[in-house]
Amino acid sequence: MLQKIKQWILPKEIDFFGMLLNQSRSTQSILGELNRLYTEESSANIEPILTMIRQGKIIRSENLKALNSSFITPIDREALSRAYSQLYWIVLSVKHLVVEIDTYKIYQLKEYEIIFQRLEVALSELTNGFEKLKEKKYETIGENIDQIIHFDNKLIKDYAEILEKMFQEAQSPKLFMHKEILFQLREISKQIHICANLLEDMIFKIN
Repeated sequence: MLQKIKQWILPKEIDFFGMLLNQSRSTQSILGELNRLYTEESSANIEPILTMIRQGKIIRSENLKALNSSFITPIDREALSRAYSQLYWIVLSVKHLVVEIDTYKIYQLKEYEIIFQRLEVALSELTNGFEKLKEKKYETIGENIDQIIHFDNKLIKDYAEILEKMFQEAQSPKLFMHKEILFQLREISKQIHICANLLEDMIFKIN
């Protein structure tokens, strides 16, 4: 009887950091599929990754719905909302890239493998950071954030080197298509970097 009374009176506890972790894991899976699709399989079948992207939208909506219905949160609601939305921006940036690639009919991107790998590893660091947040291992999250910034800087250098090589081969009719693909890859890295900054802000709020 006492347990039932508590359920009626006390607000339900929601694991918001766990939800962030699950959303980050879902986003990490999407980047893994992106890498596989264009550097391993080189396939025109984009439906599997689009399905994963649609699922990412559902996860964000469910997380925001839970946040909106809760009176108690571990940090301010705006910080959590921004993190959920920023993780989805990474997913949206992947969608923009996939749509562009499908429009250009350029499916073999083995030469960009290093960039796809850097994105995947950076997201892995972000997911690990959210895992530490959930487990209250705040003191080491800075290491993950530093690694994300490091990979973002590396990716910009890769971007510039590949672009310079493309300009040397300016007679290629697909030059500007590849330039746009590279821009979208850089945009994904930017969104991951922003999400890492939001994670860092959360640590400041907790401490």
